[in-house]
Amino acid sequence: MRRPLRFARQTKTVISAAARTPRWLQVLCAAFLACLAACGSYEDKRIRELLHEKGFGSRAQGDATRENYVGGRDAVQFLLEPEVLIQPGAERLGELLVAQPVGVDGTMFVPFIGPVLALGKTEAELAAYVRSQLRTVLKFDVPLQARIVDSQKFFYAYGEVGVRGRLPLETDMTLVDAVFTAQWTDLANLGRVYLIRPDAEHPLVIDVNFREILTTGYTTANIQMRERDMLYMPPTFLGLLARLLQRLLQPVSLAVQTVLGAAQAKASYQLLNGDGAANPFLFRF
Repeated sequence: MRRPLRFARQTKTVISAAARTPRWLQVLCAAFLACLAACGSYEDKRIRELLHEKGFGSRAQGDATRENYVGGRDAVQFLLEPEVLIQPGAERLGELLVAQPVGVDGTMFVPFIGPVLALGKTEAELAAYVRSQLRTVLKFDVPLQARIVDSQKFFYAYGEVGVRGRLPLETDMTLVDAVFTAQWTDLANLGRVYLIRPDAEHPLVIDVNFREILTTGYTTANIQMRERDMLYMPPTFLGLLARLLQRLLQPVSLAVQTVLGAAQAKASYQLLNGDGAANPFLFRF
């Protein structure tokens, strides 16, 4: 019977200690915890708003190899009939004949209308949209055609490649064309070349034996390249060890270059002051 009584006494002591805590301190702790929870949830909410569920993440999406669309690095030119420009009040339409780059907000300027959204539209869609907008301000129809004259679609290349970064996507480019465009180093593993098609929902990673394509001509894996594809060429096992050793010795190499640079600067200073001839190991004439 003593143990339950002793336990009851201890519980009573704990409750009485909590009751002696100042009210203002309890309110301050609760407010502090609420602020921490609110800050965390607010930052998480902002991050979730920036995330996307499909595609690469760019505003303009599509398959440029099948039907070209206006990208952020493209320029657009409109083609007009000569009879349209001689219409009364249509003199400013000649501005459409000049190639115009897409603005950072995805718009381009159209006379009598102002900025119109062109990003992501195909040539036919953009021509129809601009034509419908001009019909609202002009008394006659303006037949026109849109043409993407400076298309700068690209793909990414990294790893053991000779040219890294964004490379231009050419017409009807395949994996073999992309590899020869990016080239490769002596440490590249040509037996495992990765073609990555990024997507927020269903990314696709294809492991291609490029050496087999070169030696046998078996082009089943010669996949058609698309915009923003990623070409990754990993190193071989020995190449991985070489890169690891290079990373380990990189600080030492930087230190040696710094010391040699300082010595060269000192020698140049002595030469300018006329002290270089006193050194028997330098400048023997």
